[in-house]
Amino acid sequence: MKGVDAARLAGVTVLDVQGRHGPLTAFLFDPHRLALISWAAALAGRGPAVLLTLDRHLDLVPPVPLTPSRDVGLRALDEHARWELDARNVDHVLAAMEAGLLLDAVVVARTVVPGAVTGPAWQDRRGGSHQIHVVRELAALVDGFANGDTLDAARARRLLLDGNHPIILDVDVDAFTSPSDVDPTVVLPWPRALIKEALLPEDARAFWDVVLPRVVALTVAREPAHTGGVLAGNRLFEDVARVLFVDVLGADEP
Repeated sequence: MKGVDAARLAGVTVLDVQGRHGPLTAFLFDPHRLALISWAAALAGRGPAVLLTLDRHLDLVPPVPLTPSRDVGLRALDEHARWELDARNVDHVLAAMEAGLLLDAVVVARTVVPGAVTGPAWQDRRGGSHQIHVVRELAALVDGFANGDTLDAARARRLLLDGNHPIILDVDVDAFTSPSDVDPTVVLPWPRALIKEALLPEDARAFWDVVLPRVVALTVAREPAHTGGVLAGNRLFEDVARVLFVDVLGADEP
């Protein structure tokens, strides 16, 4: 992160990842809204990125306060992310678009939150137009990439691969949880085998081999409030990290 003092990003752990497709920077944090400052740090000196995010929730609620432009600098964006974004962690993606950090987004999520934009486009208050492609599971993207591009997957491919923009890979650990059928307030973490099936469905290696060379940063939100608490969330993070870092990225465990 040229010109960025990672030690100033309170609550964010920054790692250099030496993976199969070359080095990238990983940012680990708890509340997903800290993705805004992490993306700003990752994209310092770079143009805006396209986001590929995996989440349980569709975090595409328009931000209420106007998001400062990325030109205000890291410190102002950091304060905005912590104090102005929604504490429910549902508006950071569109806020990053409004800030000029993100162009478009491919979103893998299966739960729509109230007020969320579901695509296919969103216009921010600075007049920027952004494309949004939503699918419920990664397998739907992978299948289209591997089998001649369905019309739906062709749009996702254009968003991810057209042009010279970088890609940000974003993972919310709560993507690998489900509410209990008995008590919807209880969160059930997925076993590692199911996590691996979600991140590496059939033909996924070809998909990742195309996408990962464009990825400049990985952001991971641990979200303990949505993963069963601190201890349960840490155990789930360990399982997700082994699949994500080792099996997908071809790197060491963080």
